[in-house]
Amino acid sequence: MLNPELDRQVYRKEFAIDGRIRIDNFLEEEISERIRQYCLEENPFDLTYFADGQNRVSTQAEIAKMTQNEKGEFGKKIRSAASQGIGFMYGSYRMKTAQSNGNEKLVFLGEVFEYFNSEAMLEFIREVSGAEDILSADAQLTRYTTGQFLTRHRDVVEGRDRRLAYVLGFTREWHPDWGGLLQFYEEDGTPREAWTPRFNSLALFDIRHIHSVTFVTPFALEPRLSLAGWFRTSPKV
Repeated sequence: MLNPELDRQVYRKEFAIDGRIRIDNFLEEEISERIRQYCLEENPFDLTYFADGQNRVSTQAEIAKMTQNEKGEFGKKIRSAASQGIGFMYGSYRMKTAQSNGNEKLVFLGEVFEYFNSEAMLEFIREVSGAEDILSADAQLTRYTTGQFLTRHRDVVEGRDRRLAYVLGFTREWHPDWGGLLQFYEEDGTPREAWTPRFNSLALFDIRHIHSVTFVTPFALEPRLSLAGWFRTSPKV
């Protein structure tokens, strides 16, 4: 699945400068295109968000049952938390081990998840990052549409064994004015650099980097699609 032409030594030197790197043409293009098509055609996403002081997940069916008033209050809670710099809202589908359930597309996604936990992938990430203690990866498909966002934060969470964060993009034509940028910040909140979503481009960075996904505008013409997660120092569960 990895593009065989990736130059590991070049990437290692670049990553060492600031603990961040973008690697274009990361997977074989056919694989990335199949993932993109699944995201566009199947719509497997639950809504992941922060409300009432907690990280929450609601299915599409649960949201569909809400009255207009309930949806209004629901939105107010999410925006209220975000206004204080704590919040997120986006579509997500947690990747799982491959299962023989007759659904070829789900089996394929399971194979992608297993590949991200394979020695071939983990050794590539260790070599590029210098993080020799990486043992596993988790992964979720994410979809950001109009009004969705992820506020400024670090990915350091005690007890989660996170070492590196990653975002692999599947959006082919994204305009930076649409928002949805992977934005990095200085300690005082000053913006440093913003990376526009690109198809089959991997963003890999140390979890200590402060970052966000900027608000997706009402005039974005397509969803921001990606596979995101963390490379961890604990074995795959």
